[in-house]
Order: sequence, then structure tokens, then C-alpha cells
Amino acid sequence: GLRAAAIDYIKKFDSKSWYNNPMRTILRGEHMTGGKWKSTCDAFGRENGAQILATNAQAEEVLRHVKNYKPPQVDYRAAMRRIDRKILSLPMAGEIIGNQALDFGKQDGITEIVESVEANAVEQRLNDALFEDEQKGNVKIHRLPAFIGCVSNFSNFLDLCRKVLRNMELGVPVVVLSRSNTTQHCYRWFLLLLDLLAQEGIDSGMLTYFSCDIEQTKTLFRACPECPAYFTCSREVAESVKKNLPKIMSSTGGPNTMVATKYTPEISTALRYSAMIENKGQCTAMRHFVLPECTPEMVDEIFKPTPIINHVLESLESKGFAGLYAFNKHACRSDYKPVPSQPMIQWRMARRPPLEIEERWREPVVDITAPSSSDFRSEVFVQELSQWLIKEQPITLAVNGDDDLAMKLFEQTGLGIYTVGTLENPGLTAQARPQDGECFGEFPPRAQLNAYTHLPVIIPSSTPGYNTEYTPEFLDRVAKGAYPPGVEYCEELFKGCSAPVLGMVKTLCTYLADSCGPKRGFGYDKGDRTSLFGLQRPPLLEESPTVFRAAAGTTFDELAPYLAPFYVTNARSQLVVSVDPACGFFAQLG
Repeated sequence: GLRAAAIDYIKKFDSKSWYNNPMRTILRGEHMTGGKWKSTCDAFGRENGAQILATNAQAEEVLRHVKNYKPPQVDYRAAMRRIDRKILSLPMAGEIIGNQALDFGKQDGITEIVESVEANAVEQRLNDALFEDEQKGNVKIHRLPAFIGCVSNFSNFLDLCRKVLRNMELGVPVVVLSRSNTTQHCYRWFLLLLDLLAQEGIDSGMLTYFSCDIEQTKTLFRACPECPAYFTCSREVAESVKKNLPKIMSSTGGPNTMVATKYTPEISTALRYSAMIENKGQCTAMRHFVLPECTPEMVDEIFKPTPIINHVLESLESKGFAGLYAFNKHACRSDYKPVPSQPMIQWRMARRPPLEIEERWREPVVDITAPSSSDFRSEVFVQELSQWLIKEQPITLAVNGDDDLAMKLFEQTGLGIYTVGTLENPGLTAQARPQDGECFGEFPPRAQLNAYTHLPVIIPSSTPGYNTEYTPEFLDRVAKGAYPPGVEYCEELFKGCSAPVLGMVKTLCTYLADSCGPKRGFGYDKGDRTSLFGLQRPPLLEESPTVFRAAAGTTFDELAPYLAPFYVTNARSQLVVSVDPACGFFAQLG
């Protein structure tokens, strides 16, 4: 099986191979050399191979390719799905799991492959629907090359499958970018993919690898502002990239949080697994937990059973996923303490959520909020925690032991994933299964969204859809049609819109009429995970309305598409529109 194949690959791996076959730029199938050599390093800063950076002349060739390349065809679905099956099956799957384990130190790459196969089927169907809409003339998929900024921990799913294969199957060329660390395993799946493209007779210009330094990347981005980019990264990296590349679609992390009403052995295990998963090298790993009356003794008890490992093989062979690497040591900061039984793990505790919190990727560190039992139940504390969650915007919140509390936190926040469990069967922060209808996304704080990303990314979705737009002809047809049943009252408000904007408003109304309300995921049918997905209104907090400001010169056409989602949903009561008297439609009001 996958595990045996990965273990066998790692045991036979020649550590010199990543030096003898160094990373390099590959353009139109040509391996480019002649540039500066540098060492590569793994997730823990240890040298593990070599890389040949592109020369400036080669970087200019890549830029010309991006500017001028036109995909020979727009539909590669059949060929790319054959490739998909091959690369995620043995023997190749064992190889990519092994490379990821060696480079990133991933302790359980098997689950990622198994779940990728299932999730890919969902996203392939979404691509089918998008392509069908394009064939009908409803949308236009833009096929400028897409830049792929690889993530290290889920590269086999997020990068290889979601960003590369899903783009290419609808005729979008891709440029995979090298990283400053953990870049070897991504390059190795690139080589496998390049060979598979040749076997399928697909033009090699569809797939480029750019072995580059930061300045070369910035130059490329500044020259290609219309190209989309797909990154899974920190907020700091996303903000930096967006300054040069406006169409970056970034997924950014946050301090994932678990709330438990009481300390139990099961909660202890859930906290340890969530905090230590992949030695905290997973985007949904827990960074902060709330536990009333928590004591230092409890903290020690929670983390004492954490296994210490020296090599990734130890976890693969024991089917582990939350071992603590013995060499992954970090100096304890002055405001944290070492766990007595596990001094490599750092913690700090307070009665209130932390004012400032850093992600500290790959570091075994946790913040603990430990209110008194009475304070924990107070409306004041729940509101304070809600405000903190809105400000910090974690990817996921797990609440165990109180369904009513979970509902309050759900209503008063706006996160990507919520997990609700019991004290006996707790939910972890580190779980989400898109193949079962468990949508997830990594959203920045909403007020800062535009600083980090062009659009928020939700999984599952059609990746080429993020650089797709409705055609004028489609919007004109929709504008002439009726509103969906139940929202005919919109006619009066939006009747002055131009045809394209009115078509967009009616499209939004149709979508909202169909999608609003909770939807059951496939976990209900399986009986083990009762997932719900759907759209969520803004947080229900007193004195926290959503305010639109129509500044001087604003037209109603500009405001209408933003106004419509509030006007036709129960979020309408939370909306305040502030209008400058000098804006274009002020005279039409009241």
C-alpha cells in the first residue's frame, strides 16, 4: 500500500540525488543551467540538496514565454485526469509521499493522498460545470499563465492537484515557482508531471518551472499584473506579493483555536493532537485553546505523552502524525514557559485571550486562555472571545462540550470552519474533508482582505474560476429576465442600473436564493460526521454593523453589486449605507 511504498522509498533514498540532479529552471521542456548554484534546505534549515538559479537572461526568457504563450487547446481534461490517476497511484504516489516526508518532515503523507483522490473528483466536477458554462457563452475563462507559489505541508494536494492540474485541464498554463525552503519535493513532483505530459503529447509550454531568487520573482510579477497567482502562505508573504501582483489568490493562516468546557482525558488527547500535528506544520494545527480553570499541572499532563522522534520514518512506521522532532529546538521566549515534562514545548496562560499572538510555524508553542468557570459562562467573556476571533481570524474553531456556546460563537464570528464535539468525543481543529461537503478556506480578517488577496479562496472550488468573468452577452440576457421567486421586491431598488450591472445583481440574487440556508454534507449519509456547509451572515454583535460608504463621485452601478447580497438576505438588518451628498445618485434618494 501507500505507507509501505513510502517507507521503502525513504529507506532506499540516495541523499546525494538532490545534489547530482539539482533544481533548475525548465522552460518548454528545456533544462536550463549556467546560473548560480546554491544549497537548498529542509523545513528545519538543514541542507538537503542543490539548486541552480536562473540567469537574468533565462529569467527574461521565462517572462517572454509568459507574455506570449498561447495554449494550443482549452480542454485537456481527459489527458490531465489520466495523469491525475497515475501520479496519485503506486508507484508514483509512494515517491511523492517519500519526497515530502524527507523535505518537509511530514509524518503522515498517506492521508493527504487518500483524501486528495476523493477531493479531486469534486473539483473536477466543478471544473466540468465551469467549462460547460464557457461553452454556452455565459463566462470567459482567462488563460494567461498562472503563477503557483507552493506550500510545503500540503503540496501534493493544494499545489500539484488544485493549483496545477485543475488549471491545466482547462487550458491554463502554469509557472511553478521555487521556494526559499522545502522546495525540493515540489520540484520532484514537477519532474514526474513533465514526463507524464510528454507521454500524453501535451505541449511542454503548458508547464514551466522557474528556479529564481526573490528579485527575479518580483520583476516577473511586476511585468505581468494581469496574471493570476495562487499562494498558500503567511499573511506577511501574501501582502508582499500583492504589492507586485494584484491578482494573487492567497490562503493565509491564523491562530486556530479550541474551546473546551471541561478537562477530560479525551479533551487532553484532542488538545495534544491538535497542537502537535506534524510538529505544528499543518495549517489547521491549534495555536490557542480556551479551558476554564486550567492549571499548569493540566498543561504538563496534556503534553507529557507526546512522542519524541528523530526521523520521519518513526512516525510512518508507527502510523503516527503528532510526534515532536528531537532536533526541532527553539529558545524559550521570556513571556513563555517550558512544559516540565516536555521542555521543548512552550506555553503561556492568562485569564483573557492574548493581545498579540504570532503563528510561530513549526514551533511547539501554545497559548492558553483559562478564565474562571463563572467568567467562562458570562456574556462578557463570550463577546470578548468573539471579538478576538474576528480580529485574529483563525482558519478553524473547535468547540467541545456545549452546543449552545458553539452556536453563540458561530453567530458572533465569521470563520471558515467550525467543529463541534462533546467532552467524550471531541472535535479537533486539524480536520476538514472537502470531499464530504466540509468546505474550508483560509481567510484574512475581513477588514484587511484586500491587503492580502484578490479573492478569498474556498475549497472545494474550481481553480480556473478565480480568473473567470461573466460575458457581456450573458449579463445582458439575465438583465432582461425576471428576478427569482421571492426577491421580486428588488425591482424598484435596482431598476436604474445599467444592463451589465443589473445582470450581475440578478445573477447574485439567483445564486443567493439557491444557496442560502445550511446544506448537509455527505458525512450525514455516512453517519460519522454530520457536516453542514453554506453562506454565513456577518457576525451578530451589537454596535457592529456593516457600513458601506458611497464617497463623492460613486455611482449606483458601483454600489449595487455590493448592496444586493445584503438586501436579499437576513444580513439586511446589519447594513448601514453612508452616502456623500456629492455622490452620483444622492439626488435620487428619499
